[in-house]
Amino acid sequence: MTWNDEMVWCDGCGVEINWGPVMDGNRTYCCQDCAQGIPCECGERMEMDDERRNVGAASNANTGYMA
Repeated sequence: MTWNDEMVWCDGCGVEINWGPVMDGNRTYCCQDCAQGIPCECGERMEMDDERRNVGAASNANTGYMA
């Protein structure tokens, strides 16, 4: 596990973990799949969430609405 100013990274796939991690001994994983050595989709889900937030922020900026 790598700590950098409160940032936690998955020991399996390397994705930044900003939710409750799965612990296995001294190792930290983003999900149970990574903990078991199975490829996960956490990185793809995070990218989709980032895209949704960016689209939402752009929509709010265009309407003047603040969320």
